[in-house]
Order: sequence, then C-alpha cells, then structure tokens
Amino acid sequence: MGEQQKMKILVMGAGAIGSLFGGLLAEAGNEVFLVGRQPHISEIQNSGLKIKGFVDKHITNIKAGTTPSIIQDEDTDLVLLTVKAYDTKQATLQIKPLIKSRTTVLCLQNGIGVEEEAAKILGKTNLLRGVTFCGAFLKEPGTVFYTGFGETIIGRLNKNQDEVEEIVKTFKNAGFPTKISENIQTTVWTKTLVNAGINPFGTLTEMKNGELIKNREIRTLMVNTVEEGIKVAKKLKVPLKEDPVKLMLKTAEATANNLNSMLQDIKRGKKTEIDYINGAISKLGKKLGVPTPLNSLLTFLIKILEEKSCRREVTHIHPTSF
Repeated sequence: MGEQQKMKILVMGAGAIGSLFGGLLAEAGNEVFLVGRQPHISEIQNSGLKIKGFVDKHITNIKAGTTPSIIQDEDTDLVLLTVKAYDTKQATLQIKPLIKSRTTVLCLQNGIGVEEEAAKILGKTNLLRGVTFCGAFLKEPGTVFYTGFGETIIGRLNKNQDEVEEIVKTFKNAGFPTKISENIQTTVWTKTLVNAGINPFGTLTEMKNGELIKNREIRTLMVNTVEEGIKVAKKLKVPLKEDPVKLMLKTAEATANNLNSMLQDIKRGKKTEIDYINGAISKLGKKLGVPTPLNSLLTFLIKILEEKSCRREVTHIHPTSF
C-alpha cells in the first residue's frame, strides 16, 4: 500500500470543533485553511493554534482568515462545514464559488436538517453528512481545549460517493476514530435526542448536567422530552439502534460537571441551535401529527432567553460571523 494521500482542506467555521479538526488535520500533514472570526483568527495568524486537553499541540503550519477568499485559486479536496447550524445557508453561499467537481463538503454539525439546507445551495452530489462525539471549547483566542475524545461517523447522501473512504483514512491518520455509517440519520437523530433532553433544561436552570439528573422532577421532564422525539423519529421511520433515553441519562452522568453548549451560547449573548434540536422535533411533530408539547415549550422559552441575551450583547453581532 502507498503512502496516505494528503488533502487540501477548508474548515468553514473555525470555532472549537472546527479548530480542533483543522489543527490536528494540519498536524498530520494536510494543507488546512481555517475560516473563522476575530479575535481567534488573528491569534492563529500571529502565534499559531494551540490545542490542550487530550493532546498538547502548538500548530503553526496552518493558514487562517475571516472569509473563504483565502483559498480563492486553490483546488480544495474537502470542505468541513462546522459553522453553527443557523449559519449553514450563509456559509454554503460563501463557499459555493470554490466548489469544484473534486471537492467534497462534509456537514459536521449538530441538529436535524442542516444537510438539507446545504443541499439547496450546493446539491447532494458532493455532500456528506457527519456527526462527531468529540468535545471541545475555545478557552481563549487561539487556544482550543479538547475535552471529549469520541467517535466521528460519516454517511453518504447518495450511493456513488467513494471519496468517503479517503476522508475516513485522513481523519484516522489525524487521531480521530472515524467510521462510515450506511444510515447516518440514525446517528444524527440519536445525538439530537440526547441534546434535546439535556441542553434546554441546563440552559433554563443554569445547572450542570449532573445536577439536572439528580433532580427527580427535571429528570422526568428530560425523559419525557426525549420520548416525544423518539415518537417523531419512529413516524419518520428513522431506525434508532440505541435507546436515546438511556443514552441521554448516561451522557448527562458522564459529563456531570459540564455546563452545556447552549447555556454557554446564551451566556455569551449568541444565538443557540434550538431550532435544529427541540425546534426541529416540534416542527416535524406538527407536520406528522405527533404531539410534542414539551419540545415546543422548550423551544419557545429558549428563544425568549436568546432575544434577551442577544439584546444585551448586540455589539457582538457581526454580519459575516459564524
């Protein structure tokens, strides 16, 4: 067997997860371009990217900018779409001129429906859907903390996507345990249901994940919220291999000291991904005639919190931010 081919990779949305993947892919010898926002990008341009936690790396062979124009005349092999779910449309419009016949776009985001939004602009031919169970957060500009070492799962959106094997090899070579799924929607829904049970309750109460499941009333509501989502998934004929309720409780226990990412978004005055988690369950439930009162209520309450926190932090809003 020959040597692993190196790839030219654009990371569209260099937040915590995007920077983690981009950094370790660059460390493995791939040519990586990070697109993100300030001041994170300036710090990477000036001093490189630092990754702490499960690994301790200082990566300097990485290019970074605030728009995808940094790779204008390059032939890109892979675009990692790691923007927040609600920025999918804006990001795909920006990368569309860069997509060549050989370019694969991997939606590596949270929530239900992001690949459909991307496909409206890019088509499905070059599009893959992925889910990662790695955890990371931006400690400060230029520094990512790698907090959760998990599996990454990639699925084809049509049958003739042979390049997925090459991407899996590239990810494994960079230290990410990765596999191919023949039904990626199973994984997308399972992770979304876990998030739907934990994130809004942690956000509304400002409690850590472990505290939530110790409270009997909240635990019951968390379980009921996930069960509503399971009914919607079953109506859509999405096969759920694991019991999402057990997995949600197990995840909350394993991350007992964590304040979830939705709460962190609210605290930073940013939008949350509620529309792609509980909001998506609620919307699909209405369409399919499956009652989802808890998911609908949680979506409504989080959006009120969002409005208040975004008004407080209005100076953080940037027209091209991800």
